[in-house]
Amino acid sequence: MANNSKEQVIFSVLQHFGDVGVKETHERESGLYFAMEHFKNMILKGKWDEAEKYLSGFTKVEDSDHSIKIYFELRKQKYLET
Repeated sequence: MANNSKEQVIFSVLQHFGDVGVKETHERESGLYFAMEHFKNMILKGKWDEAEKYLSGFTKVEDSDHSIKIYFELRKQKYLET
């Protein structure tokens, strides 16, 4: 798969966390830290199930329009690779 598609997934996640301030709020309230580099590596290696499971600890599909887009991109890329 082209890196452009994987980069789109990564960009969507960054946009989501940046736009809605989820990252800082979640980290502050839960004490959990979203390891973007870890998430990025899962995507670049095509570990779609692991990436989705990791992401689900921070946002659910139904949480926002950004969440819907992120999950859609993850699942789309998983489908395209199989």
